Parts: sequence; structure tokens; C-alpha cells
Amino acid sequence: MEAVAASSDAGAGTEKPSILLVAPPARGGLATHVIFLLAALQREGYRVAVASDRGGRIAEAAGERGVTTYEVTCTARSGASRTALRAVRLAQVIREFRPHIIHAHSFSASTVAAVAYAIAGLGSLVLTIHNYPPGTSTMIPEMPAHRWAFRFAVHRARRLIAVSDALRRDLVVAHPGCIERCVTIYNGVEIERSAKRDPEHLRWDLGVSAEATLVGMVARLAPQKGIREFIRAAYSVVESSPSVQFVVVGDGPLMEDAQALRGELGLDDHLRLVGEVGWARDLISSFDILVVASLSEGSSVAAMEAMVAGKPVVATNVGGVPEVVADGETGVIVEPGDPAALASAILRLAGDPQKAAEMGDKGRQRAAAKFSIDDMIERTKGVYADCLREQIEAEGSGE
Repeated sequence: MEAVAASSDAGAGTEKPSILLVAPPARGGLATHVIFLLAALQREGYRVAVASDRGGRIAEAAGERGVTTYEVTCTARSGASRTALRAVRLAQVIREFRPHIIHAHSFSASTVAAVAYAIAGLGSLVLTIHNYPPGTSTMIPEMPAHRWAFRFAVHRARRLIAVSDALRRDLVVAHPGCIERCVTIYNGVEIERSAKRDPEHLRWDLGVSAEATLVGMVARLAPQKGIREFIRAAYSVVESSPSVQFVVVGDGPLMEDAQALRGELGLDDHLRLVGEVGWARDLISSFDILVVASLSEGSSVAAMEAMVAGKPVVATNVGGVPEVVADGETGVIVEPGDPAALASAILRLAGDPQKAAEMGDKGRQRAAAKFSIDDMIERTKGVYADCLREQIEAEGSGE
């Protein structure tokens, strides 16, 4: 530990700590966050490995980069016995890889990692909280077994990272004992990047003219993302302004419902459901307005990406979303579950291109100041360094 201790202070020493990233087969913002983190750690000389489900986006990215990957199912929704078996498997990985830091992402992965950490007895446990538990807008899971499991994970963690102040606040309300161990580190996005696909060509591929207003949503099609509310808002907008076009980027359990509702409302010529694509960020650059219609959300990487691209955002007042989108400056915040409010905000921006452009410019400045990948990486590395120092001090004192 001495060499690692030295390396955590002012760049001294040569050995970087080893980091095991534990994550589910997630897509969307969580996957993007973990991939950025593992790429940066590898680039900077950390010994890094990934424990995740085979075939997930994170495992695929790790394999492409030559990062050691262990196949571990990191979900905890299949009952206590299966969770225990997965934790035993992860404990074997921990003993083999011997990480200084075990960094888990998501509620399910945090539960598996906390039990595995208790079994293996190695390293320091760090948990990143990306969102609220499924089906809730608080930090208290619905099922008693899940509440117990999450309390266990919070108690075991040396540090907890929340991706918004709202998540941190609600976590501390639910678990007051973690207040000194919990920090906010916002998600990061690429501030300087060039699009791989030309926005005008993408609009052409979608069948959207240069004169039309294109309103987009990028999200997993799950109940908490507000897909039904978005489609109903699109219907109201098209009734008032038929030149406005809509696109939904993403896939998920509500895809068939979304297709059915589109047909029921007669929106086939105005709403495109393009599924999941590997170039969503380029599509965002082709939008005139991005919408975040979520009913529950820890933060919003899609909103950050839109701001980097200079696009105004219409978003709901949930979780940490208002920390990303400054109401009246970089976009418009409305109450969740209200299609009429979404439609009104969209029409307001569509009818005032100058105001929309001003919001886009301010959004670009805000993203550069608050949501850069570099800042996210540096602050996360600072959490690792704090954990290592505390671990060394505890070992020195015989605790």
C-alpha cells in the first residue's frame, strides 16, 4: 500500500491504484458515464478491470479497449438466493484482481458489490447513485427486501457519489448516517467533439425538411421516461403547428406501446421512432429542440449533450434535471406528467427561433462550465485518493 499511498499525493510515486468497475448491462447515461471513466483510467495508467454482464455496452467497450473484463451478472432483482450467488462470484473476482477500489454503479450492482465486498474483505467500496430506485422518486425502494439491501450497501460504502444534488439530498434524508461520506459529482460530456454524421444529412434521412422544426427525445422507452406524455404533447403541438416534426431515439419495454399510441393519435407522418442508434449525439445536433419528459430522473445526460450542441431543452421538474437545465436561460422547465405543459413550452420555443438560439448559446456555455468529462474524472479520482488515505490510516491504527 505504501507505493499506492505515495501515488495519491501530489503525483508522487509510480504505482497507480487498481480499480474494479462493477456495473449492470446498462445503456444510456449510466453506460456512457462508466465508459468515459474506464477509458480515462486506462489512459492515465490505472490498473482497471470491469465486472459486468456479457454483451452489455459496458463490457463491449471494455473488450474493445483491451480492459480486463469479468463476466458477472450484476443485477439484484431475481431474489436473495441468486443475488447471493452473484455476490460470491464477484467476491472471487475481487480476490483474483485484488483492487484497491471497488466502484459500483446502479442500485442492483451496488447491492451485489456490497455483499461481495463483505465476503472478500479487500479494498474500499465506492457507490455511484445515478437515479432513484425503480418505481419511486425517493431513495427508499418499494420492496422491503430491496430497502434492507440498499441500507446494507450504503452502510458498507466508504464513499457514495450522487450525480446530482437532488439525489444526494434525498439519499441523506433516507440514510442520515452517510452525510459525511456522500458527495455530488455531475455526469460529464464531451465539450469539444466533431459530429461523425452531418446534421443536415441526418434530417434528410429522417425525411425532415430544413424549414421544419425538429423536436427530439433521447431516452430508454421505460415508464419513468415519460414517453406517453411526450407523444401526447406531440399530438397537441401538431394540431396547432403541423410543420413541427418529432423523433424519439431509443428502445425499451414501451416501444410497442409508443407505436400503438402514435397510430391511435394519427401521428405516423409527424413522429418517427428510430430505436436505439450508436450515433444519438449526432442526431441531437440535428434537432431544433430536445425534450426530457421524465417522471423520475437523477440527472440528464441527453440534456447536457443538447446543451453542448447549442440546443434549447424543454424538461420536467424532476430530480436533478433542473440542476442541468436552467429554467428561462438554457431551456424551459415544466411539471412532470403534463403533456399540455410540454406542448406549450415546445410551441413557445418553436415560435421564437431567436429566443431558442439564445438559450442554445447559453446552454453551450453552461455545459462547458459545469459538465465536462475532465471535471467528472478528476473529482472521481479525488474520491479514490480519499478512500486510499482513509484505508491506510485505518490499517495503521489497527482498526
